[in-house]
Amino acid sequence: MIHPTLKSLGNAEHGDEGSAPAVVLLTGADRLSLDSVAFSLLDGRPDAGMIAYDVRVDDAASAGLSVVRRCLPPIGRGVACDPTADVLGVRTGGTESLPVDECCLSCTVKHDLERQLGLWAESGVWRDGGAVGAETPAVLVMLPVGVEGVPIAQYLEDAFQLHEWGAGMRVAAIANAVGLDEFEERFYDDAPLMLAGGLGGEAGDDGVFDERSTGVVVSRLIHEATHVLELPVIGRGCLARHVDASGECMCRAIIRAIAAGGDGVVCEDAHEVTLDALVRGEATVDV
Repeated sequence: MIHPTLKSLGNAEHGDEGSAPAVVLLTGADRLSLDSVAFSLLDGRPDAGMIAYDVRVDDAASAGLSVVRRCLPPIGRGVACDPTADVLGVRTGGTESLPVDECCLSCTVKHDLERQLGLWAESGVWRDGGAVGAETPAVLVMLPVGVEGVPIAQYLEDAFQLHEWGAGMRVAAIANAVGLDEFEERFYDDAPLMLAGGLGGEAGDDGVFDERSTGVVVSRLIHEATHVLELPVIGRGCLARHVDASGECMCRAIIRAIAAGGDGVVCEDAHEVTLDALVRGEATVDV
């Protein structure tokens, strides 16, 4: 099954797909879930590149915020060592702050992402394919809290077609990280989603807020995703404030219903999903 979001994506005929990377976009409505899923996905693909975006309050920027980009460079086949590795051999990427001026948060991210992917592609790191044993070179892109993946994916597809460095590159999946512990609280939250700063969750705190409510963002991110990656309950979960007739929590059922409307796939344990599986379009549970 091809998810409607990705029907126009895929750049197989535009170059050598075998050596070009596949991009996986990771979205989420809270930072903890995003970080947890990203760490899990990268754990099985140490050669993969990672670009993570976060948002910070910035009074000097016209929009009142800046985007902070962190990079973990990919390792290509035949690369003996990673020049960005520290003395313990752990890769450490660069960090850069990008003020949001004269454009929206989504545009700031997609334009910078295009530049960063272009720099890596032109460096030749993927010229001879990915790491030994890996089917396809991969890049995991962790988007800022609340930013939707579809506009980013569509922009990247156009960029891959326009630039020579984009030959064969494609967006393989839009994965949404959902933490079940606080899903109900976020799903029914009609307060604006906090993007950065703030000590509390109320508008008026020292923070930057989305125009959309938290609940709307949660629903939209699930609906647009090709894969919804659920993080298992580790605490009291949704506190069982809504249950079915048998007394069971309905959080998973709500998520599956939203995902089904967008032909997404729900994976009930994010830690069992690999980056390679997302690149190949595979999943554990089809809604």
